[in-house]
Amino acid sequence: MKKTVIVTGVVLLSALMASATEVEQYEAYLGYNFVRFNANSDSIPSFSANGGDAQFVYNFNRWLGGVADFGAVTRGSINDTGINMTVLNFVAGPRFTFHKESRFRPFLEVLFGGYYATASSLVVVINPVVSQRLVASRTGFAMLAGGGLDIKVSEHIALRPIEADYYLARPVSFITGESVNRNNFRYTAGVNFLFGKQ
Repeated sequence: MKKTVIVTGVVLLSALMASATEVEQYEAYLGYNFVRFNANSDSIPSFSANGGDAQFVYNFNRWLGGVADFGAVTRGSINDTGINMTVLNFVAGPRFTFHKESRFRPFLEVLFGGYYATASSLVVVINPVVSQRLVASRTGFAMLAGGGLDIKVSEHIALRPIEADYYLARPVSFITGESVNRNNFRYTAGVNFLFGKQ
C-alpha cells in the first residue's frame, strides 16, 4: 500500500510539473513596426518609416521555435525630397525563448530572407488633374537579428512591449548597380496570440 501511495504521488507530481511547464505550440503576433533606415553610398538619406508586422511561430519544444516574419513600413516623403518609399520584409529562422515559471518570456532570434522596396517620385505636373510619377523597385537579401520580451496576461494572450532587431538589407545601388549593406534598426510592439499545448 505504501508503494502504491508513493507511485501515485510521484505520478501526480510529475503531471503537475509537466502541466506547469507546458508551452504553447503556435503563436501568432500582430504589431506596430518602426524601422530606422540608415544612409548608404547612394544619395538616399537616412529616414524613419512606420507600418505593421505579423509573425507566426511554431514551437518545437520549450526553448526552440521556428519564426516566419512579414512586415511592411512606408514613408510619405523622405526628408522633404518628394520620394515616397515602401519596404516589405519576408524572413524566417530560429527563435530561442526562455520559458520560466513566470509570465515574462524573453527571446532571441536570427531570421533570414528578403525584402522588397519600391520608391516613387512626382516628376511631371501638367495641371492639378494630370501628373506623372517615376517608380523604381528592388528586391534583395535581408536579415533580422535581435530579441524581445513577451508578457503573458492570459492563457492565450501575451503583450510584447519591445522587440528590437538589427535589420540588414542588401539593396542594389540605383547609381552603381552594386549590392551595398544597409545597416538598419527595427522596433516592433504588439499582441501575441497563443494556441495549443505541447
